[in-house]
Amino acid sequence: MMKNKFATQNIVVAGLGVTGQACVRFLQNQGAKVTVWDTRAQLAVPESITVPVVLGEPPVNFWQQVNLLILSPGISPAIEAVSNARAAGVEVIGDIEFFARLTNIPAFGITGSNGKTTVTLLLTHILKNAGMKVCAAGNVGMPVLEILAMNLDAVVLELSSFQLESTSTLQLKAATILNVSDDHLDRHGSLQSYTETKQRIYAHCEHAVSWRAQPETAPVATMAHTTFGLDESDSNFGLRNNWITWQGKPVVDMAKAQLVGRHNALNIQAALALAMQAGVQPDTAAPAVYSFVSAPHRCVQIASHRRIRWIDDSKATNIGATLAAIEGLGATRTGKLILIAGGDAKGADLTALQPALNQYVDWIITLGRDGKKIAALTEQSEYVNDMRDAVTSANRRAQAGDIVLLSPACASLDMFDNYAHRAKVFVDAVNEVAAQ
Repeated sequence: MMKNKFATQNIVVAGLGVTGQACVRFLQNQGAKVTVWDTRAQLAVPESITVPVVLGEPPVNFWQQVNLLILSPGISPAIEAVSNARAAGVEVIGDIEFFARLTNIPAFGITGSNGKTTVTLLLTHILKNAGMKVCAAGNVGMPVLEILAMNLDAVVLELSSFQLESTSTLQLKAATILNVSDDHLDRHGSLQSYTETKQRIYAHCEHAVSWRAQPETAPVATMAHTTFGLDESDSNFGLRNNWITWQGKPVVDMAKAQLVGRHNALNIQAALALAMQAGVQPDTAAPAVYSFVSAPHRCVQIASHRRIRWIDDSKATNIGATLAAIEGLGATRTGKLILIAGGDAKGADLTALQPALNQYVDWIITLGRDGKKIAALTEQSEYVNDMRDAVTSANRRAQAGDIVLLSPACASLDMFDNYAHRAKVFVDAVNEVAAQ
């Protein structure tokens, strides 16, 4: 049910990305007076945007008469212009908080440094297979405001730390922090601040789901709570003999799942725990788990030639994601594990990779801005100029039964348009060496 209180307000939408454009469309339909402000001084404004647009630094007195600023996730709430808005009495929220004030639809929230998209899409798949009308939204899927007109039983929200930092009333039927590792410290300042932002997901939550191996993923406040882990558990989710268990009973055979690796065993457990809060029991959800296909660039096998497995994990843009992939594949490998990594580490402490590199990785090939720092972590390494050289070197070293894993632990923008472009260059190079 809509609870719209904004139709007569003067609202500024900050940012003209996908989120900002969705906000503008919704607000125009509601009859609100809308102005767009984008921090970029030079920007090609889409033809669909017919409201006033201000680029770069807002003029003096810009915030007078403004009731609300809806901030896109990519714009830091700490910048001077946003601080000026607050000083002028403007309320600052994000599109997720705006959505929360407009609807009572049952919502499930998923955050964490890694695995958010996999769990969001898997939970959506499970609920759809159980006959529910459900949609993925937020940081993946549709912009949240576009689902308000849909007749849904529930919404599954992937929530980044950037989205959570501007929420205050978001009510969730169930939520999880999958894991926490160094990421976005250039914005949040410290791991503690980043973790506290993630904890906001539990602020108005009925049921929490967390990873037993990381206490910081558990809610600080007392609430109904389910845990998951790679150990055995008689009361929660666990793992035994490659079976996911619920209260000690086997419910999902990992050998039948298309999601591979121990890190994905955790992702599946989290999705099952959230699905239970929607009334779907683990044994009922198992067939949906088996039929689920991972989103691209998330630990997906893209080729197998000469019995060498080539894995695309280009979405691993931080250390935690790469550690998950290394440990998830390395623990069960039969041959060598060759890792391709590097890019822009965004100020993260790369030494956190060292124990996993020493334990699981037989050779590492690095590239990009911080590639040499990663290569310096082990003697079993080399630095190359580009992705083609990395794949050529990996192909020369690999033998039947080995795994070549692209899992950069870094952002891509120092060399590529985005992580998808990085993956395409990787795939093209793999296809080239496979054709030789």
